[in-house]
Amino acid sequence: MKRWEALLIFGRDKDDWEKEEFNAPDYDTAMSIAMELAGRSYNVHKLKEIPIQNTMEQTKIQNLTPQGTFEAQGKTFYKFDCILENGMIGEVNALSADKWKAGDEVVIKEHLQTKWGPRLKLDKPGFTPGGSRQQDPDATKGIIASWAVGVAMQVAGDPTQNRYDEVVLSAARLALRCRDIIKQEVEP
Repeated sequence: MKRWEALLIFGRDKDDWEKEEFNAPDYDTAMSIAMELAGRSYNVHKLKEIPIQNTMEQTKIQNLTPQGTFEAQGKTFYKFDCILENGMIGEVNALSADKWKAGDEVVIKEHLQTKWGPRLKLDKPGFTPGGSRQQDPDATKGIIASWAVGVAMQVAGDPTQNRYDEVVLSAARLALRCRDIIKQEVEP
């Protein structure tokens, strides 16, 4: 699974821009997810892959220093500087102040190098989260279908016109066929 960053733009000022990060297996799926995140209010300006190191290595937390909190997506996150026994360092975030402590056994899911410094994504050993939408084939199909319908609705124009539903369905099918053709033409 690859990590992606999408720059979503609403207007011309920097405060009208948003960056979203998410996981997706390939560019097409990442673009579909980015368009889903953008909705009708924003446009996807740029989509780029973020280099990540997936390790799934097991180690222990050697030192953990609280660095305050921040708000994101309506939730409060607790930020920590973390040093692991294997020598890796980075910022780790949690939804509770007591999720991690020195001496805890952890599995390193990701070690990212960002412009703000190294970041770690940790899990407890044996933790298997319920499948994410990026890995669920039905959810991926839903995202791709939503992308096609969104594109079709932009092309179709006025929703009050006669046979609007048929125009949207036809344009969505065309968008999917074109996507498949272009996907075959793109060199890896």
